Amino acid sequence: MFSFGSGVVSWSSNKQLTVALSSTESKYRGATIVACEVVWLQKLLSDLGQSVDAPVIIYCDNISSILLGNNPIYHARTKHIEVHYHFIREKVLAKEIGLIHVSTENQVVDIFTKALGTNKLKRFRKMFGVLEVDLNLRGSVENSSSTS
Repeated sequence: MFSFGSGVVSWSSNKQLTVALSSTESKYRGATIVACEVVWLQKLLSDLGQSVDAPVIIYCDNISSILLGNNPIYHARTKHIEVHYHFIREKVLAKEIGLIHVSTENQVVDIFTKALGTNKLKRFRKMFGVLEVDLNLRGSVENSSSTS
């Protein structure tokens, strides 16, 4: 989910197309996909005359994947991860993207991927800025007749 100012401008929820061997790999791949979307949105904003001067922050709930993205050194335990998933490292090193840990309890984008309890759902909706509007249309809709 991406926000600009106080509004959500883009969001996505997809199954990963490849099988990950660990949660670290899965979250790292997900962060790389997000990094690609960041580059696209920055290009779009640039075309609209808006520059992005600060690093875009990506919140991730897996500390190992954050460490992997921040560390450009080759790791033998991650040699099976395809090279194009290391794209995020380039963006972190160039200070275009920052990876920050957020606890699973506060991972608001879980609203798109998990069944949540009522309290957590309401808290996440509030974090998104979604207002709960009580609509009652009963009695306020008029039926028009088509007889002439």
